[in-house]
Amino acid sequence: MRATISSLCSPSQNLILVILSLLMTGRVPAQNQGGISVGLKPLPELGNVLYQGYQGGLYSAGVNMRPAAHDSVGRALAQQVLPLNQSGIPDASNGRVVLLSIGMSNTTQEFTAFKPMADGDPAKNSRLTIVDGAQGGQTAAVISNSSAAFWATIDQRLQAAGVTRQQVQVAWVKEADAGPTKAFPVHAQVLQTELESIVRILKSFYPNIRIAYLSSRIYAGYATSDLNPEPFAYESGFSVQWLIQKQINGDTSLAYAQPRARSPWLAWGPYLWADGLTPRSDGLVWQAVDFQTDGTHPSSSGQKKVASLLLNFFKSDPTAVPWFLKSGATGVESRGSAVSPQWSLSQNYPNPFNPKTAISYQLLAQSFVNLGVYDVLGRKVATLVNDIRPAGEHVVRWDAVGMPSGIYVCQLWVSRDYAPGQSNPAEVLVDAKRMLLLK
Repeated sequence: MRATISSLCSPSQNLILVILSLLMTGRVPAQNQGGISVGLKPLPELGNVLYQGYQGGLYSAGVNMRPAAHDSVGRALAQQVLPLNQSGIPDASNGRVVLLSIGMSNTTQEFTAFKPMADGDPAKNSRLTIVDGAQGGQTAAVISNSSAAFWATIDQRLQAAGVTRQQVQVAWVKEADAGPTKAFPVHAQVLQTELESIVRILKSFYPNIRIAYLSSRIYAGYATSDLNPEPFAYESGFSVQWLIQKQINGDTSLAYAQPRARSPWLAWGPYLWADGLTPRSDGLVWQAVDFQTDGTHPSSSGQKKVASLLLNFFKSDPTAVPWFLKSGATGVESRGSAVSPQWSLSQNYPNPFNPKTAISYQLLAQSFVNLGVYDVLGRKVATLVNDIRPAGEHVVRWDAVGMPSGIYVCQLWVSRDYAPGQSNPAEVLVDAKRMLLLK
């Protein structure tokens, strides 16, 4: 087959050819072809470099990994995301886990591409129901009001999917405001405040929600309107960064622990921004063809890019794998499992049990061990071990006399950096197992 000139060119050269062709034919592209780059670095690649006085990174101090303590909580909560019946009671046979999207037009377009991709994936948990709650025109300013019609529409969509508010346990939130004009950081601070209200509404409306992942805007350098152009799209990433860090810092208005929970546990979902045709470290670029004629809303190819990033995230992030994938399925890639070859937790035996069961764990080196049992609301109901243990296999028995029937979660925490004489070792979650008490 004879190669065309465009097939022999790089993406940037192809873009130049397109522009020349359009100029020669007198047709002007709808997208801003001059916006192939705005010269900004993605947040994860800023490191310790400041952007207008503010540090990059997805999390504090220019770091892209979740802080260890926050990550451990997220992994533990993921183990507690269980199929629930329509009243919110655990039901392994007939219950559902609902993943809900929250956002505006871009979000619903991207999630609409994600849903069939995920539903068709053979590794997906068969008890997972994916519901698109995002709606066009519903900005952060609009939906930060709990009385907004947006929330009633979600109720209708949940009902159409055969599920209820009580079964919503995970959300993906991607929001922005229309026509921002204030200089940074003011507009980003406004968006942060609105996102805070939104995640608190999530906890109020969906009492069993445990986890909410947030993403900021995709690239907007091709935008031909003031709907949400650059650098506002880029700077929305700071709104997400600041919000999550506020929860990590212990702000009680964003508490996720029972009994005073006011928000789900928050973390970054996939980071979606890249500087146009300038590849970021993983190769992601945004071409003009990835957008509709306004240069703001994603085209089919742009929607698929976000959908793929979402699917890869849910299939690989350790806070998503336990509830997104079916038992025994493996994710797209390894992102650093919590399970260390030095430690492991075995399934309790017998299971189901009444009222006693044996739990074994293995240590290849002397470690500080915390072994606890939690109910489905995340409350600790028993501490089985909280001490230094030698290398080897250990067996402990839990007598659940007086406890109600239901699902419990046994969690093994150990010190990653234990040293003899250390009084307060830092602990990390190794594994968690579900146990069924039947009386």
